[in-house]
Amino acid sequence: MSFRVIQWATGGVGRAAMEGVLAHPELELAGAWVHSPEKEGADLGALLDREELGVTATGDVDALLATQADCPLQPDLRRSGGGHRHPGVR
Repeated sequence: MSFRVIQWATGGVGRAAMEGVLAHPELELAGAWVHSPEKEGADLGALLDREELGVTATGDVDALLATQADCPLQPDLRRSGGGHRHPGVR
């Protein structure tokens, strides 16, 4: 059984988290939210300097949350004082 994961943000920590998802045999990267308009529509593989994965980055929160995924992945950025959070994420 595998779990489909949505990554929330694709900066340095987000890229490391996506690499971890891709390396885990029971996880599948299902999507990612991006803040930057330059990343909108990019293949997640390209954002990771990998081959294309067939999964596209989006800034559309509603579309991303409608993705058939099991869970979002958002590293805790409270300690660093940064990050862009979905209003429903505390």
